[in-house]
Amino acid sequence: MRVRFSETDAMGVANNGAYLAWFEVGRIEFLREIGRSYAEVHAGGLDMVVVEARVSYLRALAFDTQFTVECECTDIRGATFTFSYELRDADGVCTRAETRHACVDRARMRAVRVPEWLVQALREHE
Repeated sequence: MRVRFSETDAMGVANNGAYLAWFEVGRIEFLREIGRSYAEVHAGGLDMVVVEARVSYLRALAFDTQFTVECECTDIRGATFTFSYELRDADGVCTRAETRHACVDRARMRAVRVPEWLVQALREHE
């Protein structure tokens, strides 16, 4: 990815809000890599809502900096799962973060256990 001008603040560095969108890109691509698109998950009546986010900004990402989003699922418990992230530019790690998600049945707006297909896919991906 590359830091776009619209994602920067008055100091020319990435605004802290942009990071959550980049983490989402990582999660969506992670799901695609394990064989499920988020569109399929959503169409099946399941949402994976963010319930917690923690971010450590180690170094600023400036406008036009190219970086990668590395993402993995690190924990599954009942109805929740956690993703860990590292954002890296040419000089190394810039950001470390975690997001915790709850699986929600959209029709009832109630938490449900993490689906078995996701548990199995994550075990195979380790």
